[in-house]
Amino acid sequence: MMKGVKFFPTIFLLMNSFSCSLDYSDAGLADTLSEEVPDIIIENYESVEVRNGSPALKIEAEEALFFNTKEETHLSGVDFYNYEDRKVSTHGKTSTAILDMKSGDASMSGGILIESEEDSSRLEAQSLNWIDDDRLLSSGRGEVVSVRDQDGSRLEGSGFSADIKRKEIIFEGEVSGEFISE
Repeated sequence: MMKGVKFFPTIFLLMNSFSCSLDYSDAGLADTLSEEVPDIIIENYESVEVRNGSPALKIEAEEALFFNTKEETHLSGVDFYNYEDRKVSTHGKTSTAILDMKSGDASMSGGILIESEEDSSRLEAQSLNWIDDDRLLSSGRGEVVSVRDQDGSRLEGSGFSADIKRKEIIFEGEVSGEFISE
């Protein structure tokens, strides 16, 4: 009976000697992971921005990753719709988009297609940036953007920018195409 009592404290001492606590706070691992791992993942994401009681912007995505620390939302398989007077004025698609949650700016890449009902035009690109405050859509200097109009006009060039407020399109690089005047 005495052997059994001595055996229990021995096991207890052995277990205590192997136990440990893991504290990674000094290693900075928590900070690194918080920037790389999304806070929220949503599949089949849908968001509608409402202004003055009417839809202004609708975003649909196959997947949305929210990074609160970076204040970014990463979207994949994206469709977006701009509304004017409760009707879709612009529809766009892109493979991926990164939205700045604070400013409303966005970077889009992969198979971008934007169609405007209002202007009866179509824009195609591989990479575009949106600056929300300035209402400015632009490509990189070397990125080729194609714009087509319903009347048959088409322009293709690099260094694209579109000032949505002024309804102005600029190509800073080489441009080719055909402009049909009615």
